[in-house]
Amino acid sequence: MGRVERMAPRKVWAKVLAVVMVVSWAAGCACQECASSDDAAAPTPQDTATDAAKPVEEPPTEGVEGGKLELREVLAQGDLLLGRKKYAEAIQAYASVIKDAPSSEIAYLKRSAAYVKAKKVDDATKDLDRALELNPKSKQALLKRAQLRRSKCDVEGARSDLDALLAAKPGHKTALKERSTLETIEVSLAAVNKLFEVAGDADFDAQALEMSKQYFDNIFRDTSFCTDALVAQAKVYRMREDWPEVIRHTNAVLQYRGSHKGCLMMRADAHYQQGLFDACKQTIAQIYRTFPDDKEASALYKRVKKVGKLRAKAEKLAKDNKVRQAVAEYKKIANMEDLGNKEVERETVRTLCTSCHQVEKWQEAVEWCTKGLGMEGEGDVGLLTALAESYLKLERLEEAEAEARKILGFQGNNRAAHTILQQVQKLRKLAERKNYYKILEVPREVDEADVKRAYKKLARKWHPDKNPENREEAEKMFHDIAEAYEVLTDPEKKRLYDAGEDPNDPNARARANPFGAGFGGGGGFQQGGFRFHQGGQRFHQGGQQFHFQYG
Repeated sequence: MGRVERMAPRKVWAKVLAVVMVVSWAAGCACQECASSDDAAAPTPQDTATDAAKPVEEPPTEGVEGGKLELREVLAQGDLLLGRKKYAEAIQAYASVIKDAPSSEIAYLKRSAAYVKAKKVDDATKDLDRALELNPKSKQALLKRAQLRRSKCDVEGARSDLDALLAAKPGHKTALKERSTLETIEVSLAAVNKLFEVAGDADFDAQALEMSKQYFDNIFRDTSFCTDALVAQAKVYRMREDWPEVIRHTNAVLQYRGSHKGCLMMRADAHYQQGLFDACKQTIAQIYRTFPDDKEASALYKRVKKVGKLRAKAEKLAKDNKVRQAVAEYKKIANMEDLGNKEVERETVRTLCTSCHQVEKWQEAVEWCTKGLGMEGEGDVGLLTALAESYLKLERLEEAEAEARKILGFQGNNRAAHTILQQVQKLRKLAERKNYYKILEVPREVDEADVKRAYKKLARKWHPDKNPENREEAEKMFHDIAEAYEVLTDPEKKRLYDAGEDPNDPNARARANPFGAGFGGGGGFQQGGFRFHQGGQRFHQGGQQFHFQYG
């Protein structure tokens, strides 16, 4: 559910509590006689098998070969199988008795208990209905059906059976206890429904979550097949994006309501949110068995198939080191309007951040990393590092420094962050001097061949003989171009320049390498200087000569 603005908390929960109090008062009035009952615990569906194993009556034997003894033995065999949790075999044993003695009330009661254990609730209900058809005044059948109905949260049906039982035996202690339990369930169900009514399309806040937990505990303490409550709790877990719990609660319903569409859809979506695409498609296939034309299931299936296909293609491209092509596929996932999956979106945005950084798409890296941090939180060091380095490459020094300092706030010894801060300081120093890369209109990662190409192009453009109208400006530019060329094509000078040192300072090399002067040749380096012979269109630079002939 999407989040919307909530009602004022006090007003909201005041309404909920008012409903609970009214229902509780009504329940108390209806159960005054419970005060005289004893403290016997109310039977649960788990007790049904044991209680049903107790003899009620002997099965009729008229016309049954083998007589009473043989049927007794079969019933005893069924009880033994039931005790060993061999529910299918126990059901078969009781069914054989029913086949030979179709009017045996006890056989139906025992088989209903086996059905409950096997989570075949509808079959259990049918057997109890049949037992009451055979003996409408059967106290045990009325009690067992009331307990089963209570376990299904069929409050009205359970109350009807208990009323009939108490009419036959007003002081029936277990029935009185059951009615008290039933009223607690009724109150809690009403409160849960009110919580959802008040919240509307919004998620529960902390107070609502705590209240719902108490009500669900009250319900599930005495029920095993309360579909409405299990579905409601699954919805609460879906609000909290607790997908394993969504699956657990929907599975609890699907064990006895295998075609419950709401639960199947919630489980399919939970698998999708977890990235378990195959499990998601398997659950959708279950929906199609009962609802072959369901539009909601079809829409989810198409989405899962599309995302899975795009992701598989992107991952293969990345594995083959075709990162730029992989980025294009990941973008298709991130830009899907109906993606509806926060986990897939988070993973995709993170991958786009690191991949764009890897292929040196610095501006795109900044955009994806910023989005990723908005989803993951500011403490994600991996995203922060990629963002800071991208800012650095774009020479957005203030942003690079800010992100690096955030990293150090989480990891004080982070080497990457310290390196970024050092580079920021060097670039700031370089900004105070000539920017040779900018002069030659090349990036910092340029190779020597591109430097030479850029140099020749700009030298022709700014040669003083070609710019007689603005000769003074041309001479200055021509000088800067030549100076930039000399530095960027000399590995040692380029290293000094990139390190923030002045490559034309005679002392710079000594500072960068204080041990260099003690080695062969005196460690001296010839600076070369610049000499321009404009009239002959010739200039000399550091031992290299270039001659340009114009028309």
